[in-house]
Amino acid sequence: MIIFLSYIFYFVAASASPLQRRWLATNRDFDSRSQINFAFRVTAVMIPLSLVIPIFSPFYIKGNIFYLALLAVVSGVFGALSLIFNYNAQKHVEAGISTLVMNIYTPITIILASLLLHEGLTNIQIIGTVLLLIGMVIVAKKHHIGKLHFDKYFLMMLASGVLLGVVLVAERALMKTTGFAAGTIISWWSQCAFTGLAVLIMGSRHVYSTKDVLITGTLRFLQGLSWVVLLNVVGNLSLVSAVTTFKVVLMFIAGALILNEKEDMSRKIIGSVIALAGLLLMR
Repeated sequence: MIIFLSYIFYFVAASASPLQRRWLATNRDFDSRSQINFAFRVTAVMIPLSLVIPIFSPFYIKGNIFYLALLAVVSGVFGALSLIFNYNAQKHVEAGISTLVMNIYTPITIILASLLLHEGLTNIQIIGTVLLLIGMVIVAKKHHIGKLHFDKYFLMMLASGVLLGVVLVAERALMKTTGFAAGTIISWWSQCAFTGLAVLIMGSRHVYSTKDVLITGTLRFLQGLSWVVLLNVVGNLSLVSAVTTFKVVLMFIAGALILNEKEDMSRKIIGSVIALAGLLLMR
């Protein structure tokens, strides 16, 4: 029952957060620099909220401090870049397509988890990866600029998914080394720090209201919390990464109903079904 409720929590939170961000992106004017600032402010909201995580699991620091620092830097750098790419592309890529493309993190996490965390990789999962890529090509018709060439926003969203896969593996390694609570908090705080560093380097400005930041940050926190709770309950990164991809279907439906993103739905449905079949093979 706990596992079932954890999956429900994830599907609700993981759908609400990207839908809200997509709505915000299409209803606010911004430039790329302002998105860096926005991403930092959103992660900053998550910092105080993350202090509730020790309620679910004891907080303790364990393991080689240099190894923990390395994992924190990997999580922070790749997490910051993933956020920046995602937020910049979101205005130009529909919610359902964004969710499907971001699922490139699934084969990335499975491959890295099998190599680094010894959680298994099979030939079936490789076939699943191929089907996922085929599905992505099908749904991304409006982003084609040539044969197997895509516009920069689609590629930014794809890069965000790849980077997210690295972050999830580093975060999982932190959890295995120093526990669920400390591993999660170290990863999230590091991502906030490196996103803040990007703000300092780029000198980006802020164009969103405090309300926008608080709502987006809270929803992102719930999405992140639902993921780490689910991962802690199930205990296998490869399995969780595969099963949670059912949200692809939910996002296409929600995008059509809530955001009126109904263009070329038949192609999107075919592509999402193929991608989902591939994702299920990655279990």
